Amino acid sequence: MEMKSISRFMKACMMVLSLFLPALCQASDGEPLEKTVMLLKSYDVSFKDSRGNVISLSQLRGKVVLINLWATWCPPCLAEMPSLDKLYKDFQGNSGIIFLSVDIDGRTQAAEKFLKKRKYSLPVYQLHSGLPRELSTQSIPTTIILDKAGKLVNKHVGGMNFGSPKFRKALQQLSDE
Repeated sequence: MEMKSISRFMKACMMVLSLFLPALCQASDGEPLEKTVMLLKSYDVSFKDSRGNVISLSQLRGKVVLINLWATWCPPCLAEMPSLDKLYKDFQGNSGIIFLSVDIDGRTQAAEKFLKKRKYSLPVYQLHSGLPRELSTQSIPTTIILDKAGKLVNKHVGGMNFGSPKFRKALQQLSDE
């Protein structure tokens, strides 16, 4: 009987957190959410997949890069995951866009299992190098979009609706440029 009460209490806490955490994350980060433009040429960021393959942003020049920083324990991350996965599937045929779903805990194999259990197709990475100040954040989820030249187009802290027609159109336009 006590276990059921604890379980209900935990579910209620998670629901409350999922409602308020995005606002708290945005306020605590202090980063403006407007578009900024910056050329990422004085440093290179790299990521590693679960098989140990390393990919760097310099290798991805010429492609639009969508980086989503998340964790399996983050309610807002989990709330945006279905629309992010759908976006990934819808753009899979577009070789001009690369998706980097980055588990900030660095446990790519556990994150892959987590996603597969939920029938998501997103490729999972972990950071292999540090993030520069312009890309780093204290809050998740955070979505970073770089254009083909490696310029920071947008950094959004907090949950997103990746199913938005406006967002999809903007992403497609970036890949067409």
